[in-house]
Amino acid sequence: MLDYKLIQACAEVIRFGSFEKAARALGLTQSAVSQRVKLLEERFGQPLIVRSKPIAATAAGQRLLAHYQSVRLLEQDLGDELPDLQAEGGFGEVTLAVNADSLATWFANVPKVLFEKLGLLVHLVVEDESLNHQSLQEGNVLGAVSLRDTPIQGCRVRSLGLMRYVMVVSPAFNERYFRNGVTADALKACPAVNFSEHDELQNQFLHQYFGLNPGEFPAHTVPSSQGFVTLAEQGVAYAVVEQHQAEEALKSGKLIRPCPYEIDRPLYWHHKTINSRLLDQVNEIVLAEARRHLPEITA
Repeated sequence: MLDYKLIQACAEVIRFGSFEKAARALGLTQSAVSQRVKLLEERFGQPLIVRSKPIAATAAGQRLLAHYQSVRLLEQDLGDELPDLQAEGGFGEVTLAVNADSLATWFANVPKVLFEKLGLLVHLVVEDESLNHQSLQEGNVLGAVSLRDTPIQGCRVRSLGLMRYVMVVSPAFNERYFRNGVTADALKACPAVNFSEHDELQNQFLHQYFGLNPGEFPAHTVPSSQGFVTLAEQGVAYAVVEQHQAEEALKSGKLIRPCPYEIDRPLYWHHKTINSRLLDQVNEIVLAEARRHLPEITA
């Protein structure tokens, strides 16, 4: 029989990437959490975590985490039917992966709806949408926003809609760098803003329309969707942003579009194929929010 107190300790260490943070979340001492993980590893006969900074799961640890997530979800289903079994505080939990641009726009209301309708505490893993499916595959989350339109093993994929991206700059930036238009040479001589080293959207935009590759243009790194708009408004960078994020600044004249180019990125919702009424409800809430805000994906 599996000891779920030990599994819970290991899962929290993996989720937080830290024994100290896991201990705080569980209301235990760091030593107690360490002992539980050590005992679990002895019972499995193999390491479950890589003791690095931050801590990461081994392949076996990832499988264990995926199992624990599924069991927790089924427990929450049972708690709805048998209220006496609910955890103290009455709140369930769900961990989802989302990209920063979605969180700043159409996804912003999802945690509120999940809490108000289902009583769920929402834990979000925020990464580039090209990477989110990895969190799902590794068992860290139960659902994820992704660019992939094909399901990974043990998951189902559903269409969310399109996010449209445009280039924006301040009028002063445009006058300084793009007086003769936006060209590859002009872009090499002025700074962009990247979300991270994995900013595939920016790379795709600049390569598709101007033939530039990563490393051929200078760039700030700001891991914040709103930070993109702010830097563009301040006149220290051009930014490729989701159009709704820049809507107000474009209307007020704080930002302008120096070129007409656009990129549409289709988004998909991947989720575990667990027979859970609660997960079904989570999925429907996410899909409903996407339908409210995003245009449909067409062939």
